[in-house]
Amino acid sequence: MLKLIVRSIFSGVDRLKQWVEYTPRNESTNTESINHRTIRISEQNATKSPPRFKVVNLWDHLKFREGTQAHHVTQALDFEEWTPMEEILRRVKELFGIEYQNERSLYPYLKTLVDSGLLESSVVGGKMRWKKKGLLISVEELDREIEAQQTTPISQPL
Repeated sequence: MLKLIVRSIFSGVDRLKQWVEYTPRNESTNTESINHRTIRISEQNATKSPPRFKVVNLWDHLKFREGTQAHHVTQALDFEEWTPMEEILRRVKELFGIEYQNERSLYPYLKTLVDSGLLESSVVGGKMRWKKKGLLISVEELDREIEAQQTTPISQPL
C-alpha cells in the first residue's frame, strides 16, 4: 500500500516536471505542437486497449476439508444475514445431518475464522451473531490471458 502511494506521488511529480520544462517558442509553434501531440495521443489510445479487470470472490477459492467443523460453519453462514449459534446448529443439522452435543465446540472455529478476517461477529442483546465477510478482489487480467481464453484451440482426436 505504501509503495502504491509513493509511486503515485512520484509519477505526479514527474508529470509536473515535464509540464514545467515544456516552454513554447512562439504561439504558432505552440498550437502546432499541441495538435501534433493530440494526434499522437489519440493514435496511442486507438491502438491501446483499456485494461480489463476481473472481480474474484475469495470464497470460491477457499476449500475447507469436508467433514470438519470449519467446513460446517462456513457452509451454514451467509453473507447478508447475521446468524446466531442456534441457527448455525439448526442449519448444520439440516445440511449435514450432524448434531453437536455441545455447542461450545464450534466457538473456537468461529473465533479463528473471525480472527483471520473471513467472518464478522457482533454482539446483539448479549448474543453473538456471525456472518461471512465479503472478500471481493478486482484483478487486472493480462492481455495474453484474455486472448488465450478467447482463442482456445479445439482439441482434435489423435
